[in-house]
Amino acid sequence: MKGMAVTGLILGIVGIIFSFIYGWTQVIAFPLSIVGLVLSIIGMNKLKAAGQAAGVGVAGLIIGIIAVVFSTIMFLACGLCFACASCGASAIDSAAEDALNDLLGGYEGGYYW
Repeated sequence: MKGMAVTGLILGIVGIIFSFIYGWTQVIAFPLSIVGLVLSIIGMNKLKAAGQAAGVGVAGLIIGIIAVVFSTIMFLACGLCFACASCGASAIDSAAEDALNDLLGGYEGGYYW
């Protein structure tokens, strides 16, 4: 019973940490956070039903909610950064091509080479 609550707490903490690490860990931070949240809720309910202190379950619940929020925000923010960077790169490439063509005499068909 207490093991589920502790596991939920640990997964919530790992989810928070992974949400701030750039790369593939952000992709697994959200599922880890959800699993930690669910395990914390189940563990807390089982501890209450057994008449034991449910402090670990409550802590796991709070950390799980924070982990879900952070992992969602960080995943969306990084996705937005990638989208903006790719749009900006194509705009810079287009502007550079136009400037080069103007510099080389205004050839309309693209690059000279």
